[in-house]
Amino acid sequence: EDDMAMGTHRSHGYYLAKGGSLRRLAAELFGRSNGAARGKGGSMHMVDRSAGFAGTTPLLGSVAPIASGLAFAKKYTKAPGIVTAFYGDGASEEGVVYETYNLASLYKVPLLLVLENNSWSINSPVKNRRSAGYDVEKIVTGLGMRYARADGNDYEDVHAKASALAADIRAGKGPAVLECMTYRHLAHSTPLMEEKFRTEDTLDRRLEADPLLKLKNKLVASGVAEGVLAQEEEVMRVQARADIAWALQQPYPQKTDLHTDIYA
Repeated sequence: EDDMAMGTHRSHGYYLAKGGSLRRLAAELFGRSNGAARGKGGSMHMVDRSAGFAGTTPLLGSVAPIASGLAFAKKYTKAPGIVTAFYGDGASEEGVVYETYNLASLYKVPLLLVLENNSWSINSPVKNRRSAGYDVEKIVTGLGMRYARADGNDYEDVHAKASALAADIRAGKGPAVLECMTYRHLAHSTPLMEEKFRTEDTLDRRLEADPLLKLKNKLVASGVAEGVLAQEEEVMRVQARADIAWALQQPYPQKTDLHTDIYA
């Protein structure tokens, strides 16, 4: 509970994973006053300090220095916990990310940066953005941070490596980067649904590596009945529908709320 997390402009999953409320998330997406940010943040500016979710930013790459600042504050005030932030391979090429690696290492702040590498930045593949000698591990370790790489489509691999890095960070060994190799299931966003350019990453290949399907198959192979999993899924589906229905019934913010939560 002492840990904090930050994400990008697509952070619904991170917020829920940190312990956030689906009800408050749905209400926030609908702009209701009972939302996580009282209807003021919406999808791209999610924040809920009560859940340890420090916020999101749609400025790609900027989550790294902000999270590093939060981690520095923890160290400076001797507060417990670590800070985790998520960003993509495209955002990792922003200059401010390299600066963050250096300063976070210099001050040994309790920071875990999770780099989700799906090999695409909008419609630009890695090979069109990086030189042949570009090496993430060398860049990260060269600037002083520790590094690990995980199969981003394998729950157990990500969990094991993230847990190990987090334990070291808690022990005062300094910040780290966990690069998760994954893929993008769908197009970049709704206006860019054309996917014919993805010749080497076809839908069939992506579905074969679906992490949820892989995890389900592992559970079944270990002896968990498919009926039990189906029942669990239905329970969660019913709860999700109830939470969304609740959110739709919540009031919108008042006009006077425009003048709260501001600095001046």
